[in-house]
Amino acid sequence: MKLEFIPKFITLLAGAIVAVITIVKDMDTTYSLELLLATLIIFYIIGLIAKKIIQKVLEGNMFVRRNAAPIENMEQPPENPKKEEKAQEGRSVQEKSE
Repeated sequence: MKLEFIPKFITLLAGAIVAVITIVKDMDTTYSLELLLATLIIFYIIGLIAKKIIQKVLEGNMFVRRNAAPIENMEQPPENPKKEEKAQEGRSVQEKSE
């Protein structure tokens, strides 16, 4: 996942929304540009924070997956111990005959 695009996308989206609102409300150009600049800075910082949070969550999930993998691959106890005992007896009889 490309996390570097998150702050840029959030910033551009907020900027577009502010630009549309200032045009619809027919605000002064200088004031609308100041408002747009402040919005872009604030939402860029919010995007950086969101990116860091998402990175931490993804790294945490990878850590859990790496540590959970050996547990899933552990040898399961035999479902029917009598079959396992017979198989071991058969092996020992074959070993003795050789």
